[in-house]
Amino acid sequence: MIRVVILGCGFGGVEVASELRKRSDDIEITMVDRRTKFQYQAAHPEILSGAVTPDEISADLGSFARQMDSEFINTEVTGVDFGARTVKTRDSSITYDYLVLAVGGEQAFFGIPGAESHSYCINTLEGAIMTKQALDKASGKVVIAGAGLTGVEVAGEVAVSKPHLQVYLVEMMPRVLPAFPTTKIAAIVSTKLRAMGVKILTGRALKEVRDDELIIDGQYSLPYDILIWTVGLRPARVLEQLRAPKTKGWLKVDPYLRIEGMKEVFAVGDNAYFEHNGLRSGQNVEEAEWQGKTAAMNIIRTMNNAKLRLYHPKNTVQNPRAIISLGGGTAVIYYRGIVTSFCAYKLKKHIEHRYMKRFRVSG
Repeated sequence: MIRVVILGCGFGGVEVASELRKRSDDIEITMVDRRTKFQYQAAHPEILSGAVTPDEISADLGSFARQMDSEFINTEVTGVDFGARTVKTRDSSITYDYLVLAVGGEQAFFGIPGAESHSYCINTLEGAIMTKQALDKASGKVVIAGAGLTGVEVAGEVAVSKPHLQVYLVEMMPRVLPAFPTTKIAAIVSTKLRAMGVKILTGRALKEVRDDELIIDGQYSLPYDILIWTVGLRPARVLEQLRAPKTKGWLKVDPYLRIEGMKEVFAVGDNAYFEHNGLRSGQNVEEAEWQGKTAAMNIIRTMNNAKLRLYHPKNTVQNPRAIISLGGGTAVIYYRGIVTSFCAYKLKKHIEHRYMKRFRVSG
């Protein structure tokens, strides 16, 4: 029986397993992750305000694997021998016929002194829980470093749920949400956040993090009580061990989502660098899901000696789209240059609840 090994059980990895099993009962699927729970990362900012609980946005991966008639191995991957088609883990090794890399990224600190040791992060469920516990005990000033999608969501959730705290949002670029191509969404979100009492400092580069103050632009000092770091992602450390084509540390894939030069190895989600016909996939949930579906289809097609399907990105760096929650049950949608708040939060929660249903099947 053909064995497909999936490394990483986030949105991309879960989608690969689901799509493979939907299309074939004759594939042995092995899912590998160092965590035991799936984490709906898009809702992590709402943990800070108590709008969701950790249990509502996480699920047991072992139970999900059983639903998929698959094997789940809870271990840490240390490397891959592509020639021998073997995954190396801290415990043993796993052979494969086809491999899917979906290990995502990790919080980036960009070498800023003190940033990693003095800040809280919410990119993991455990980190979000620790951050909430710190906020529940806090008084004084909370600084959020990074005003991208996660940063503005964190600012909104903290400002609405902790009105006694002074909330600062610091961004190196000239405006919030700098990855979005128009200033319209930035202006609307900034106005909403300021109405909640958030102080926004843009065009300010963090140079150093000390015990109780931030050094900005090398001279300006900003005291803080809690620092929440949302300044971006770096490739997962395991990728550094892999001898594979990469772009800026991310795995470079071809138009079919195979790692360049490898017909039996695919990469999906945040750890994949996909660019074709001038469009580059964004690092977001929507792309991870669609890539997972396409990679699974192409594995089946490869097995059947059929023509592979080109991947067409939907939520790209050039044309991003998002539903941005801003605390207190409010949100805005950005889609094709249009910004609206009509039913935005309801839609965001509908997507979340519908997605998590796949993990709630009895058994």
